[in-house]
Amino acid sequence: MLEGRRNVSQITERTAEQLAPVQAAELAAVIDAQARWENLRGEPSRGGDGTPTALQNRQKAYEAFRSRQAAYTTQYRTAPVSETTLNTPDRLGEWCRTARAVLLRAETAACPAHLIAKAHRLADRIATRLGTTIVERGAPVEDTAGAIRELTAVIAWCETGSGSAPHVLKAPGAGTTEPLVKVA
Repeated sequence: MLEGRRNVSQITERTAEQLAPVQAAELAAVIDAQARWENLRGEPSRGGDGTPTALQNRQKAYEAFRSRQAAYTTQYRTAPVSETTLNTPDRLGEWCRTARAVLLRAETAACPAHLIAKAHRLADRIATRLGTTIVERGAPVEDTAGAIRELTAVIAWCETGSGSAPHVLKAPGAGTTEPLVKVA
C-alpha cells in the first residue's frame, strides 16, 4: 500500500449476496449517487455542458456521492468500494451482476434510476465501439423490480448480444411477459 492511501476494495456478486438488507440498501444508495455524478459528467468527447450551473450541479452530485460513500465506509468499517473501468462487455456484465445482487438484497432500496441510466449509457458506448446493437430499453424504471429487470437485460446483452451479429434483447416486462428473447 502506498503511504497515505487506503486500500480500496471491490465488491463482487458473491460478496453482495452476503450483505444484510439494510447494508445492501445503503450500498445501493452509494452506487446510485456515484452513477448520478458520472451521468452528469456526460461524454467528454462531446464537450459536455460547461455552463456554471451544470458545473455546480456536477459538483453537488459529486459531494453527495462522496458524503454517502464516507458514511457507508465509516458505518461498515470498510474501505471505499472501487469499480474497474467498465469499457468491455465482460466488465460491464460483472458490474451489472454485482449491482443486481445488491438490489436483490436491499429490501427497502429507493429506485436506482441513475444506476440504470449508467448501465445503459455504458452499454451504448460499448455497442457503438463494437458496431453492435444496443439493449432495448424497457418501460421507465419506477422501482427496484424494474431496475433489476433492466440490469438483467444489460447482463444478457453483455453475455450474448454484444459480440455477435447485431440483434436486440428486450428486457423482461418491456412490452412482453416473456423472458429475454432475441428479436429479429
